[in-house]
Amino acid sequence: MDKRSKLLFLLFGFFVLFVPANAYAQSDLHDREEVFEFLGIAFDSQVSLSEKGRSMEEIDSILDPYFTDAYKSGFIEENVVGQENDFQTYGTDFAPYYIPFYAFSEKTKVVETENEIYVVEFFPATTEGPVGYEDHYEGLKLVKEKDGWKVAEYLYDQVPQEVIHQAYPEKVKDQQAAKPESEDKPFTGDIVFGPNFSTLNTFMELGVVFQNESRTILFGLL
Repeated sequence: MDKRSKLLFLLFGFFVLFVPANAYAQSDLHDREEVFEFLGIAFDSQVSLSEKGRSMEEIDSILDPYFTDAYKSGFIEENVVGQENDFQTYGTDFAPYYIPFYAFSEKTKVVETENEIYVVEFFPATTEGPVGYEDHYEGLKLVKEKDGWKVAEYLYDQVPQEVIHQAYPEKVKDQQAAKPESEDKPFTGDIVFGPNFSTLNTFMELGVVFQNESRTILFGLL
């Protein structure tokens, strides 16, 4: 290796060592595995806000590589509490704007357009436990901004039909064939709407503390 090559190698190593890790989170997403990895890191950034108090500027910088300004503002408004330079997330009975608890497997579909990426998963109906929900799709819409892809919108059973047709063509056909029969079978029980029911499963896995005015629940620690 000549001197010039050695110099280039050292400069590259210096660059890798000192460039912040989240700078790479804004790069292009080339395939579904990179999309899944991006969403996993985005979710980790949200969960990390429960670790300690931070300034609002710090919270903004942690979320900024992964979420649009509108999504980021909604998350902060719904989940971040505190005052002065001591803000953090404590959790509630519901967790709006968190990344859903996707399987990140063949069940999770990725549909790409020129400037948008939809990540969609079908959740079958359940009546087990104190609450239940009907068949539904949960989706995330990612958009391409000047500094890279970012999560822009959460979609609970509002995924565009053309996206569902691409993601689950066989399921759409089955649902259309069964529709007349299913309309005669009313759903009974409590229905939970929003991203929170499936997201809570993730917190149960991670042992995240949820609090409200009267109790503290430790998920995943029993």
